[in-house]
Amino acid sequence: MKDDKQAESLQNYKDFIDGLVDIRLSVLSNWVLTKGWPKTEENSKINEFINGLSQDQKQILAHIIQQSRDGGIHDVLVFLTDEININGLKLIKNETEMAKEPFDSEMYYDWDCRREGDPWPDSEKS
Repeated sequence: MKDDKQAESLQNYKDFIDGLVDIRLSVLSNWVLTKGWPKTEENSKINEFINGLSQDQKQILAHIIQQSRDGGIHDVLVFLTDEININGLKLIKNETEMAKEPFDSEMYYDWDCRREGDPWPDSEKS
């Protein structure tokens, strides 16, 4: 029974980190590269600005926007890590506490690795 709880705790951790990886891509970056902001009066200046950019400039702006989003996710994970390690915060899903640093690394580090496409440390080597 204890092994089942530990496995669920670890899976909750992996799901949490992978869930953040799944939502990391910025819709704003996509808008810069595709259709622009929704066509409203308040967005007209933004769309005018974007339409004046070259494709290379749009790529750079989209990259900056994505870095900002990634930085925000990273900063929240640093905060959560500190709250868990220093102040006793616990994340619980379906009555099971999420594993705490199951790979001896902080959750923001695990998120960075997964974001870059690295496998989980406990996955089988092919």
